[in-house]
Amino acid sequence: MEERNLELMPRREETREKDTGNTNVIKFRLDEIESHYNENLEYIIAQFRIADELVQDERIEDARNVWRSQIVFLESAFDFYLHELTKYGLSEMFTGNWDKTEKYSNLSVKMSIVDTALNAREDTEWFLDFVNSFFRETTMMSFKSVKDQMNLLGIEIQHIADVVFYDSNSRVKTKDRLEECLDDLYKIRNIIAHQSGRRHSDAQREDVTKGMVEQHIEEISSIVQTIQECAKLKG
Repeated sequence: MEERNLELMPRREETREKDTGNTNVIKFRLDEIESHYNENLEYIIAQFRIADELVQDERIEDARNVWRSQIVFLESAFDFYLHELTKYGLSEMFTGNWDKTEKYSNLSVKMSIVDTALNAREDTEWFLDFVNSFFRETTMMSFKSVKDQMNLLGIEIQHIADVVFYDSNSRVKTKDRLEECLDDLYKIRNIIAHQSGRRHSDAQREDVTKGMVEQHIEEISSIVQTIQECAKLKG
């Protein structure tokens, strides 16, 4: 029997599967973008009932697997929200409804896209397709990636941190708390999604509790709500 090469190929960081479909790219309204996030969130929250039943049956590890899946789905919902917001925001800049940022002006465009734009004349669908293609392989979950997207869209990351994490009794800077929130969640998500929930250091499964999931849901949802309010004010 021919020997099969089972060696894993190196994983590309910050990438996703390429979309090979030919569907038209849709620019959703801000309220629709928020609705998509809320629909995803409702599904995630509904899983608590399943986990609670497993706990009652003393199937604790099975319940932890549900909580782990909620972490992955929460990050996916946040990532999808930011992708939709990016398409919306850049399109608004392109049409002159939002002020153009420096990062917007420095986006790299291939000549093939320029040709399409010149032939399109007044048609702006080519730009939405360009934005979708440009960012679809980028994940937007870590603090650095979220900060980059906010700079691109002209939304102050410091304002988001202040609204979500201000605490008069804390000496920790709000921006540091935001960074810790996003990077810790992203780290846990990667351990679950790419390492079967096991840490590289000791192969132990990363412990996830219901309380952790509830806290992450509350924080991410507050971040999304704050970004939404900022985006509405730009229009």
